[in-house]
Amino acid sequence: MFKRVFIYGLAFGSLSASMLLVQYLNGLYKTTSFMAFFPMFFNLVIPGIGVYLFVKSLMHMQTDKPINMGKALFFSLMMALVMAATNIAAYQHIYHNKTEIIQDWKKLQYAAIDRNVDKDSSILASDKSKQKSLMKDNFDVKISPSSFGGFELMMCVSTSMVVALMVFVWNMKRAQ
Repeated sequence: MFKRVFIYGLAFGSLSASMLLVQYLNGLYKTTSFMAFFPMFFNLVIPGIGVYLFVKSLMHMQTDKPINMGKALFFSLMMALVMAATNIAAYQHIYHNKTEIIQDWKKLQYAAIDRNVDKDSSILASDKSKQKSLMKDNFDVKISPSSFGGFELMMCVSTSMVVALMVFVWNMKRAQ
């Protein structure tokens, strides 16, 4: 069973990680165009599709006891951990080995922060530099590999839990 979890998790995690790599290596983080939307969207959809197919395969598997909801949830969450680990590994590769991408992204975001704070009339002129510094520090924390890892884990686990429950309940109702 764990072999199946690992295979599905690695397959769909690699596909999801490829979308992350496409987004950063092709410079799609620089724009808000329609093409930049696809890698982000499919990075959310691919884990859902993977869990859907995984739970369907579990339910069609011939075992001594039928698969119950607890087992389906547990194994789909294990699969989500494998998928998240592959995405985290891809992001760490970019963060540590493609530093020019991260520096370019920081430069773009810092410029956007400066523009937005300068435009904001609700911030006092004396507090603008402090606000810019705070927002830039927050951005640096948010793009760190540990923050990305936490976000990715939450995204994959929540997606897998919801999809696994929906597929299991739908298939059980259909079987009755």
